[in-house]
Order: sequence, then C-alpha cells, then structure tokens
Amino acid sequence: MKVRIGALGPPDSLQVIREVAELDPRIELVEFEYFGSEELPKILSAHRYDVTQWIFSGQVPYYYCLERGLISENEALFPPQHGVSLLGTCLQVMQEHGQFVSRMSLDTVDESIVNSLFSEYHLDKISFELLSYKGYIEYDEIIKFHFENVKSGRTQVAITCLLKVYLALQKLGIPCYRVVPSKLAIKTVLDLLVSRAESQVYEKQKVAIIGFELVGGGENLKKTVYNFAEKQKELEFELELLRITKKLNGSLINRGAGTHFIYTTQGDYELLTSELPFSWIADEISLKTSLRFNIGIGSGYTIHGAEQHVQQAFEYEGIEDGRKIIYVDEEGVSTSRFGEEGADSVPNIPLPAFWNAVLKEKGYREQIPLKIYQYIKMKNISYFSSGMLTSLLKNTDRNSRRILSELEQMGLVRALTEENNSGKRGRPKKMYELVLEEEK
Repeated sequence: MKVRIGALGPPDSLQVIREVAELDPRIELVEFEYFGSEELPKILSAHRYDVTQWIFSGQVPYYYCLERGLISENEALFPPQHGVSLLGTCLQVMQEHGQFVSRMSLDTVDESIVNSLFSEYHLDKISFELLSYKGYIEYDEIIKFHFENVKSGRTQVAITCLLKVYLALQKLGIPCYRVVPSKLAIKTVLDLLVSRAESQVYEKQKVAIIGFELVGGGENLKKTVYNFAEKQKELEFELELLRITKKLNGSLINRGAGTHFIYTTQGDYELLTSELPFSWIADEISLKTSLRFNIGIGSGYTIHGAEQHVQQAFEYEGIEDGRKIIYVDEEGVSTSRFGEEGADSVPNIPLPAFWNAVLKEKGYREQIPLKIYQYIKMKNISYFSSGMLTSLLKNTDRNSRRILSELEQMGLVRALTEENNSGKRGRPKKMYELVLEEEK
C-alpha cells in the first residue's frame, strides 16, 4: 500500500522533493505549488484530507498553517534548511564571487545551529547577521532585515530560505542566495512521514471496547419479580446498545450485573464520533431510557489490553455518580460528561470540492457518498470492493455493486482490477479506488 503524501512549496523545492519521492516505491506524492503564505488556507481547506501526511518546503509555511489550525503537528513535517544545504549555499557564494566572502546575513536558521555547524568545520572567519525566529513572521520583516544589513555594509550578501524573499531582494538589487533543503534532509523527513502514516493505520486497527455500566450494578436485573416498566427500560437500553453496535460494525456482549461491552476497532469508533461526540450519543440513550449509567472506553493493541483499560475506566474516581464517560488508552485517562463535546470528538472530514460539484450536477444525494468517503479516509483504505460497502451500509451486495457502478459512472471512483475470491464460487469482485479530482 502506497502512502499518499502532500507536498507544499514553491516550484524549485517541489522539484527536489519530487526527485526524492520518485525513488521511494512506498510514496505517492501529490504536489501543491504556492508562492505566498496567503495561498495556503485555500489549498489546505480543499485538500487537507486528500492525503495521509504533508511535507512542507520549510519552516515558514509549516508554522503559518500550524498556528492557524490548518494542520496539526501529527500530520505534517518540514526538512531543516541547515547542514549540507547551508554549507553548499555558502560554497556557491564563494565560487560566484571568486573570493572569500566573510560577512553574510541569514534568516530562519537558529543561531545555535549556525554556531555549531561552522565551528565544527573551523569556518570561524565567516560572520553572520542572523534573523532567527520560532514559528512564523511576515515576509516584509525578513526582506527589510537583509536589505538594511547589505546597504549599511554590515554584510556583503544575503542568504535566505524563502523564495518570496529571494525574488524581492533580487528586484531591490541585493546580492542574494537561497537555501533549498538537501535531498538527504528531504529523504529523512519522507521516511518519518511514511513511518507515521503506517503507524496511524495500525492505530486505527487497535481494539476499542465501549463499556456501559448501569449505576447500582443493574439492581433491576437481580430481582426475581419485574414490573413491566422496569423490563421495558432494560429492553430499550439493550436495543439502543444494539443500534450503536451496528453503527460501529462491532459485537455486543452482556457481561452481567448491568454491564455491557461493545467490541469494535479504533477506526470504527473514530468514524462514528466524527459525526457527533459519543457523549451526545450517550445523552440520547439516557433520555430515551431514563436509566443512569456510566461509560468506560478502553483502547488497546490486544483485547486483553483494551479490557484492562475499560476496567480502569470503571474504577476511576468519581465515576459512580452516573452520566460520566471515561476514556483510557496507553497515554492515560480523559473524562467528559453526557452532552459535552469532549476528547472523543474528532474533526469531520468533508467531501472534496470535485465530489460536491459532481453530486450537485447529477442531483445525487450526498449522504451515502459522504459515508463511504469518510469511512475510507478514517480507515486509510487504498483499495476496496463492494464487500466493504455491504458491511458499512448494511445492505445487499447487489445494492453495493449498484452504488459503486453509479459512483464510477460519475467519475468519483475508478475500477482497478478484480479481487481473487480465494477459491470461493462466484464471479470475482472488482476493486476500486477514490478519484479525488477531475481527470483530464
């Protein structure tokens, strides 16, 4: 399975990233060219979930997007623009000037890194005027820094990590050079992104157990004589749990004493909570049944580990009062109450603009395509068959094939090959993949 990685940067940086990515059979690179940071919100709002991970050309666009919530730290990285890249640029300066250049201005790179790098290679005679910063600063501030240093004579040339600054300084007549990330640095980052993406797929396949515990340990269940109202509440409670179990593609187990466990995967749990927080689902059950209960959610790499985490959740201090949700995994505990949007809420994944346009043009309701698209993205599925839709939509295989045929005719999915039925009778099933943009 190839990892789909989005690359954001100016043309020259994208070319280097492309050359490295083409040598790695694990990577499918999707390029997004931009010139100024103001273009980034539009690109990411439209394509954020079209790829698994992002590689940015440098620090400035990365932190611009991070500080504005356009991406998160666990879905993007950028290659450092120091080390071989910086030394190579300095050599280029010397070669083109035909003499030793001792005074330069440099932006973006941290002062401690510059001092360490140049002292290691005994290049102490080169002095730098530095503009180091964390996060994002405006281009105009960087341009002004280099311009004033060269014009005042403090430096002879400017070295920048940013294409927009480089082009602006050239127009101003300032001798300027640009640091582009080295192929080695890019390869290191791409390796990290692939490892992270593969780890996320593994995370989605973890066991998730949602435990429901009636307050009082299910005292009604211990009675030898039931009244009709009590029995009706219990049946309604179990029916609601079955409804949730169906949505989670899971299994419901009655553990006795008013305790029920739903066994599912982390990916299915996140898919359900992408639509609405689990605390809201719990609130709906409470309103329908008038029963008081707590929820313990355990996630683990094994069934035993997940069950241990559910037990820890039920033993958590303060859970006895009812209307509490405790989530436990390897990283710790998080809590919320019914009706609150807590840690179990994840961002909704919108349909691509291309899909929205096609569905609107064809007058096709988006409910089923949206569910299919979100499921595939949440589970990081590259290729799928009608069998996946049958399981997801709880319909017949014939209906699933019809839906896929309609999506294929609209150009939203593409048929690739046929799945081997491993000796089973019947015709082979077609395999499909999503089409994320209009084919030209």
